[in-house]
This record gives sequence, structure tokens and C-alpha cells, in this order.
Amino acid sequence: MSDKAPASFLAKSIQKVARLLVSGTEISHLHYSPMEIVSIVRAIGFGRSKHDIRLAGYEVKYLDAASFKIVASEVFVRGEYYFQATHDAPIIFDCGANIGLATLFLKRLYPKARIHSFEADPATFEVLRLNIERNHLDNIIVTNLLLSDHEGIEKFYIPLETPGSLMMSATSSRFGSEAREISVKAGRLSDYIDGPVDLLKLDVEGSEFAVIRELIASGKIGRISRMYIEYHHKIGNEPSCLSGFLAVLEEAGFEYHLEAKIDRAAESGGFQDVFISAYQS
Repeated sequence: MSDKAPASFLAKSIQKVARLLVSGTEISHLHYSPMEIVSIVRAIGFGRSKHDIRLAGYEVKYLDAASFKIVASEVFVRGEYYFQATHDAPIIFDCGANIGLATLFLKRLYPKARIHSFEADPATFEVLRLNIERNHLDNIIVTNLLLSDHEGIEKFYIPLETPGSLMMSATSSRFGSEAREISVKAGRLSDYIDGPVDLLKLDVEGSEFAVIRELIASGKIGRISRMYIEYHHKIGNEPSCLSGFLAVLEEAGFEYHLEAKIDRAAESGGFQDVFISAYQS
């Protein structure tokens, strides 16, 4: 193979992703520069031995390569958390921030945004904090907290050989014996809401029902204009209760749209992510 072949492959890959970014998703409104497109292609398309990478103008540290590529694709290519704010300094809560990719994306979308990011796992939280600091981002608060409907110390479960995994959860039945148990601080999201919230992103691996119920009980849910919720259907093979969750949103005055993929091999009892875009009616 000639020396030109790898360069030609990279060029074609960049062109392919560029077409997707420009025409295939809402992310086209970000107007990525050519260098940012190159960084996205490299981040999601090539194997790497190091745990530091440049992504859309940011210097990013990550823990697990597979988890990083999944979220980078969802956030920076598919634009799952894109939204149109009514002003240039929206208030945003990133709940279940992991290493902070959604936080970085939203800060790029609205540089004047004020963002509060929460992550339960202490090790992953330290990477989240580092990614904010190393990119010199202001008006971002990071808190190491498991969001729930009460305060206290709770058990939290992490896959044994996958630090920073997207599977981390407060639901023990999700893992069986293949997880490490740690103790983390738990608290209420309502304690941190003191005014209007333009966007609440909620991806808390099974704790979403508890968080929403507590927001309703506190009366704070009425201050939230829009929510992007990752609902974990049948997490840990629990009984279906999606209808109950949606009913709670409806009673709180929210309309919503749903997005989900069906895994035919696992549909008889398997876990499923359901993306809920909810907004005040």
C-alpha cells in the first residue's frame, strides 16, 4: 500500500462525516471548522492507546475508549442535546455528566451558558472536573453527587474492568457479580434549583424516576422549560413502568417525544434506552 493510501482514506472519512454533520443532523447549526471535523473523525473513528484527545476544539481526557466513542458520536455528531434557547445565557443542568462531553457540547453551543454538572462516581468526577479546568471554561459548577429523592450515603455499582463505563448505576441487579460496589453521597436536585432552568439533561442510569418524583414534590419541576431524559427501560430486568413515568411527566404539564431502538435479540426481557424530549406545554 502506498503512503498516499492512509491519507486518502482519512480524506474520504472526513468528507463522509462532514456531509453527515452538514446535512444529516441539527448539529449543522454549529458550523464546525475543517479542523474540528478532523478532530471528530479521529476521535470516533480510530483506535487510540492514549486517554487524551482533541475534540471539536477541546482537550479531552477519558477513561474508557468504547464509552467515549459512543458518547462523542451521540453528542458531537448526532447532536442529541442540541436545543434552541430563548436567550444567549441559558441555565443548564447536566445530570449524569460522566466525563463531561455533553457539558462541553452545550458550552460550545452557548458560550455564555451557566451549567451545573453532576456525576456520582468519584473517579469519573475527577476527569469531569479536569476536562472543565483544562479548557478554561467559566460559569460551570461540577458536583460529585448521586442524584436521588433523598440525602445520605448510597451504594453505587461500577463494572469491574471498565472505569468510566456508561453502565455505572445505583441499581445492583444490573450487574450480578461483575461490578464493584462503592459508597457515594446522594442528594436532591431540587436543592440546587433556585430559578428558571432552560434545559435539564437527565441520564442517571436508573435513578430518573426518583429524581423526577422529587422535583415534582418540591415544586421545582415547574421551573424547568425543557428536559432531555435517558429513560432506562427494564434496567436490571425490572418490570416495565415507562407508562407510569410518562404519566408523571404529563401530570406535571409536559409534552414529549420519544426515540428508541429495538434489539430483536433481547426484546423478550432485555434492557432498552428510551430518549425522551420533554417540554412544558
